[in-house]
Amino acid sequence: MKPTNPAPRGVTRVLPADDVSRRRFLQVMGASMALATASGCRWETEEILPFAKRPEDRVPGTTRRFATALESGSTVASLLVTSYDGRPIKIEGNPLHPIDAGAASARSQACVLDLYDPAHSGGLVQMHERIAYPRTWKEFDPWFASHRDALRATNGRGFRVLAEPSSSLALAAQRARFAELYPAARWIDWEPVTRKNEIDGARLAFGEPVRTQLRIEAAKTLVSLDVDLFEEHPASMALARAFAARRNPDQADVLRLWAIESSPTLTGSAADHRLALRAEQILPFVLELEKRIEAWLGKSAGDPTASREGFLATPTVTHFVDQLGRELAERRGEVLLAVGSRQPAAVHAVVHRIHDRLGCVGRTVVHTDEPEASRDDGAKALAELVREMNDGEVECLVVLGGNPVYDAPAELDLRAALRKVALVVHVAETRNETSRLATWHLPRAHALESWGDCASYDGTRCTIQPLIDPIFERRTALEFVAFLNGDARPARELVRASIAEGKSDAEWKRILHDGFVAGTAHATRAPALQRFTVAAAAPRALAPEVANGELELVLAADPRTFDGRGANNAWLQEAPDPITKTTWGNAAWFAPETAKALGVADATRVRLTFGGRTLEVAAVVVPGQARGSVLLRLGHGRTAAGLVGGQEDEGVEPIGSNAYVLRTASAPDGGSGLRVEPTGVTAPLARTTDPNVDDEIGKHGLEERLHELLRETTLAAWVAHPEIEGSTKKRKPIESLWERPEGDPDATARWGMVIDLNACIGCNACTVACQAENNVPVVGREQVQRGREMHWIRIDRYVTGDEAAPKYRFQPMTCQHCESAPCEQVCPVGATMHSAEGLNDMVYNRCIGTRYCANNCPFKVRRFNYFNYNAGAQAEGAHVLRMRHNPEVTVRHRGVMEKCTFCVQRIQAAKIPAKNGQRQLVDGAVVPACAQTCPTQAIVFGDLADPKSRVARLTTSGRAYTMLDELNLGSRTAYLARITNPNAAAEERHG
Repeated sequence: MKPTNPAPRGVTRVLPADDVSRRRFLQVMGASMALATASGCRWETEEILPFAKRPEDRVPGTTRRFATALESGSTVASLLVTSYDGRPIKIEGNPLHPIDAGAASARSQACVLDLYDPAHSGGLVQMHERIAYPRTWKEFDPWFASHRDALRATNGRGFRVLAEPSSSLALAAQRARFAELYPAARWIDWEPVTRKNEIDGARLAFGEPVRTQLRIEAAKTLVSLDVDLFEEHPASMALARAFAARRNPDQADVLRLWAIESSPTLTGSAADHRLALRAEQILPFVLELEKRIEAWLGKSAGDPTASREGFLATPTVTHFVDQLGRELAERRGEVLLAVGSRQPAAVHAVVHRIHDRLGCVGRTVVHTDEPEASRDDGAKALAELVREMNDGEVECLVVLGGNPVYDAPAELDLRAALRKVALVVHVAETRNETSRLATWHLPRAHALESWGDCASYDGTRCTIQPLIDPIFERRTALEFVAFLNGDARPARELVRASIAEGKSDAEWKRILHDGFVAGTAHATRAPALQRFTVAAAAPRALAPEVANGELELVLAADPRTFDGRGANNAWLQEAPDPITKTTWGNAAWFAPETAKALGVADATRVRLTFGGRTLEVAAVVVPGQARGSVLLRLGHGRTAAGLVGGQEDEGVEPIGSNAYVLRTASAPDGGSGLRVEPTGVTAPLARTTDPNVDDEIGKHGLEERLHELLRETTLAAWVAHPEIEGSTKKRKPIESLWERPEGDPDATARWGMVIDLNACIGCNACTVACQAENNVPVVGREQVQRGREMHWIRIDRYVTGDEAAPKYRFQPMTCQHCESAPCEQVCPVGATMHSAEGLNDMVYNRCIGTRYCANNCPFKVRRFNYFNYNAGAQAEGAHVLRMRHNPEVTVRHRGVMEKCTFCVQRIQAAKIPAKNGQRQLVDGAVVPACAQTCPTQAIVFGDLADPKSRVARLTTSGRAYTMLDELNLGSRTAYLARITNPNAAAEERHG
């Protein structure tokens, strides 16, 4: 996405770089001033008509909040959405919900951008002889009604529905009615990313499918087996919050985390001990771990180590599994093992057996019903549908959401099969790859425009209510299925009848207010473990090294774009991957040793051949990636995503590479047999920070300074001496050359922030929250490559230690709001100023873009608007795109500096009503966007002048320190040191 930089209207020539004479400069400035004066002589056009009569309880210019929910795959997020004059502008977590408790992921928050996406369909389209004709619902409804009646007369023979799976009870009721009206029809559920292995593992272990609920709060030891609990798990918000609470070093028993994974993850980065294994090696590792547990419990006969072979016999793995098994046995009943959804059913089943053996069931793990167990195998059902289409057995196909042409198994060739169906109707938010092959494309309403319901991972029934009337005429999948059934009831009534039947109006209003139905979580169950056997691991899985052609390919959903549905969301595309710091696309991850052996260089293109299929993709070298394993993210390479993610018919190249080309029904998560061929072609990656320091001087400098920038100690050292080196308690005052305004009599508060590095997991939720709250622009791939990203808060990532077993550390970095701010001292026009309350403010209409402040800022947190990144929203006809802006924050123009303001608009929004009510602000009344959404509550904001405030107490704790103390800047942002909890015995040899 290239930023536009048009000349001002009326100026025929932009000043060239080599024409800098005083006369020419004055000519251009004179023309600009004339234009500004001329435009100032006219009344501004008012595009929205005022209310003739103000609605009840509506105060113009104030915000209101409503509870709703978002369903994306198996994940349901309960949300609290801020609405400004009837339009949603900011998404946050629902603080009342038992799972989310006020937290929201980056993907959930970015959902608001999709609502105002120009690619979101505004009307119906009918394809005829490869020509798209715009249509209306008034034309479609009677036309399709005749087809519907004809299908009903034949009991639905030749009628098929291909739908995204949903936990909605209202949709389930309509689906049951559909089965009655069309008994010969078939309904197929399809979704590319599922929890099928987890469900099959429960069937193997218990003889019935059950859902496992993890209770981190009750555990002393947590083992992560190829899973990122903080990004992949459907209950990631609750798990991250529980993890952070159990890592508090001030409590009695601090949780210890062990991670065994094929690729570095947020969970693995937070681990005290991490072991990199290929994904196929997890099964033999778990079987060996089970043996060691039995040995430490004294229940095994003979020496369990005698049969070790392959990678299990290597010293590192041997020591790791021995110490882990011993700890699990010693902490019986207080341990928890979590398995990734990509691991085979056997791994899940063995872990169920370990939990049962260690007495964890009912304590650290509980079981509930599994609602998804009733669904058919999606891949098999889709393959059967394709066969029917190829055989001419399907006359009418209705596709409800999704994009199966893009994400179906590669061997099915759904694109060719669709051309053999006479009538294909696709209900989707955009005209994606599937819609462009359909006879009719029907615009689907966004979640913020819809009525519906869904269920959280624990079973709590959530409500989906519209925050705005559909911007264009759009319908939900629920409304369309009701239309198929001839049910004319409004969607609101369909939802109420399903989840609030028999409840009074007051109870219904309470449900809508809370966003969920209290007491609807699944009841716990006690399934009996049955005897089962697991086949021995294949010899290939035991091999410590694998040759080219036998490499392992791991296909995983992208944390940002997921399965591809977020590909056209610019906030998600520009959010850096926490591990590689890459944006705008995907790349194949290689371990340094593997890359060297294959001749693969970082930021070059490679050719992957897997299962007879080939794909070229960029490569990135990632320390900590398992040797012989290659990770490739799904959800990229879209050809009809939109002007952000790729739109071939508009000349916009796809972003990234389409990993679904290599994905088959028999190997949805990848497998062995990958061949890699380096092409030698450079593939520049858009990274927000350099991945590694290549020169020895740089490496030495990083190692020398890192312990001062990101302070860390062990729990044992902290208990012995609860005060880190360089803490605010030890800091000696330094005389300042500047008079600090701390004693300003007009100051009503001293705002400050504390960031707990022990709780931060590097998830990017704060970055996207700040972007949504403060109208932070997107700059595009090319500008990121030039280091011109605009994020007001970045997550610095440090990689230390050995390349094969590195440590990843994250540190949120934002404006420090220094008392003696270097930026203020050098600004020639006073654009950056110090407020009476200690904020480092920006006066945007003073800034002339000298960038002196950025040069003088040692933290490098100030951003410069090189281009008018908001030109697209300011263009004529872009009124929908402009609706995304928060009206309480200035939309900055080209040529000014911008940075974090501690969400000063939120400070004022809390101060004004408090002043009007003649009351003092209470601690916690002001919460900036980053602190509000943080799932681990790692960010704390408040008044440093109030000694009872949480931020004041944390700032004076033994873990608190400020950055670059030697500069004597008086930073208002403090950090709490990271405290690790390693197993001393494991540290002796493994590290």
